[in-house]
Amino acid sequence: MRTALDTELFPELCEVVEMPLHNQWIYSIQKNGSSSLRIQQARDNLAVFVNDKINDLDFVDVYIRDPRDRYINGINTYLQFLKRDHPELDYNTAFWFARRYKFLNTHYLPQFHWIANLSRYLHGDAKIRFRSFQDFGKVARINAKPVGVTAPSDEFIKTLFKDDANIELWLYLDQILLNLVDREMTWQQVLDHYDSNYPEIIKHVLP
Repeated sequence: MRTALDTELFPELCEVVEMPLHNQWIYSIQKNGSSSLRIQQARDNLAVFVNDKINDLDFVDVYIRDPRDRYINGINTYLQFLKRDHPELDYNTAFWFARRYKFLNTHYLPQFHWIANLSRYLHGDAKIRFRSFQDFGKVARINAKPVGVTAPSDEFIKTLFKDDANIELWLYLDQILLNLVDREMTWQQVLDHYDSNYPEIIKHVLP
């Protein structure tokens, strides 16, 4: 039985956008250019593979962002959206909650979890092509930014990481993915890579 937390960590909607000019099928991940991808898909009427339709694909391209940068910007976006949509909430309390109970929102959920969710719809031989987010602009030409969201301040970043001994473990989970850029692997091969080379990391993530 899926709980509310499962639904947040593993959203029901998985989308892959076909970019025929680049021979790519890009998995849409929040804070990894998903807004730009959505706008370009609508403008150019690009094909979208949703959930079970993803099973038809032999390749899915996943752009991996620097985990520290994504975490900072993901938390920042989440908190500003929360303040916008629920002005009655105390910002400092929300900030404390986001730091204390990590990764309970898809804006800063580790990219590993996003790919784990994608794996539900991949056939066993489908290859994940890992790509650097630094190259995302070469494919998605639109640079969309969240409306009304200001850049995180130095003080915000300092407070975010203050007295947080566990954050490096979670960031390293995604750093391993970043180190896989330019490789093609099935989901099982990805899991085997973690299990063989980083057993102390993966045991905190998988039962």
